[in-house]
Amino acid sequence: MKSRKIVVLVLLSLVLTGCSSSPPPSKVTWMAQPEFAEANNRSFRIKIEPQKGEYPYYAHFSLTIKNTGDSALSIDWNQSRYLFNGKPQGMFVFEGINPEAVKSATIPLETISSGSAYSRQIMPLRLVAWRPIKEKTMENRSILPGMFPEGENGIRLVMRYGEKQVDIHLSVRVFKESHR
Repeated sequence: MKSRKIVVLVLLSLVLTGCSSSPPPSKVTWMAQPEFAEANNRSFRIKIEPQKGEYPYYAHFSLTIKNTGDSALSIDWNQSRYLFNGKPQGMFVFEGINPEAVKSATIPLETISSGSAYSRQIMPLRLVAWRPIKEKTMENRSILPGMFPEGENGIRLVMRYGEKQVDIHLSVRVFKESHR
């Protein structure tokens, strides 16, 4: 009698697991459409590309900027924003950033001189986890990236070009593709 109950419970759990609405993680591939987004003009070339890194899902953007103009460009990280479905969702962070500067919105401008290229891996602040100070070592990263949600993921990049402020909006659609 007892073994019969166990068999019924095992079969019931298999049926319930088989009826779940989402496929197991191994049967899902995260995709981005388009694979990257870019903006070009006579002063700069900007490209964002969602990256998975060591994760099966998209966890950060690779941002590349080429200054093709005659004067320096500066990135204003305090004004730049992560966009989800077209709406601002907070700031970006990256390795080496001072958490206090993020908290107080006093991140220094990053300048890209004329003819130079700039590249950085950036993550939406609202999706990251910070490693506790006691766990920080040279081998451990202090920021652990979170998963981009399904939908339009992008950036509103605010740059200073001379006395002008330039806002660039770039995004890609992130989605799961199931394999059955």
